[in-house]
Amino acid sequence: MNIIILGPQGSGKGTQAEKLAQKFDLEHIDMGKFLREVALLDTQLGKEIHEIINIKKELVSDKILREVIHLKIMGLGREQGVVFDGVPRNIEQLEYFEKVVKESGRKIDKVILIKLSQEESLKRISKRRICEKCKKVFIFGKDIQSEDEKCDICGGRIIQRVDDTEEGVKKRLAIFNEETMPIVEYYNKQGKVIEIDGDKEIDEVFKNILDNM
Repeated sequence: MNIIILGPQGSGKGTQAEKLAQKFDLEHIDMGKFLREVALLDTQLGKEIHEIINIKKELVSDKILREVIHLKIMGLGREQGVVFDGVPRNIEQLEYFEKVVKESGRKIDKVILIKLSQEESLKRISKRRICEKCKKVFIFGKDIQSEDEKCDICGGRIIQRVDDTEEGVKKRLAIFNEETMPIVEYYNKQGKVIEIDGDKEIDEVFKNILDNM
């Protein structure tokens, strides 16, 4: 089974991707997380990605993403199913993405779109925090009550992502609607898209996904 999961910022697609990976023994390929990790590295590529996603608040170039996708997918055994989290992000990436997926002996079975309003997205992202070291996500007011708390996994400092400002979120939402929704339309014509209401509790969203697969 190979699944693509898409959704705007704050929709919880990463959490649902993890739950799908656990249930169906899938490899969770989270390109956003991988790119943020690379952006922390003191390398030319790391500095380039940092400039793009944290300073300009834009998507990385297709060239960079192609390199990462190829390495990730081709490094897996052909029998290993995958849940692709937030990729492909535009039509240009789609062409290369499908080529690599096919070369790896796979095909996309389902595309899950988790829908969420801009208001709810902004509300959720404003509360999101992340461990600077291990990248675990925390919700302010739920998982942590103070900015001074440390990560319960590694003891790392808990911070707000550089691009999790209102300005950054609005810009990413606009990019999602303009560039990523055509991906949904493409797969919808193939009858592969499942639309899920993301304005629910995590377990209810997951149940709805399973009920519609």
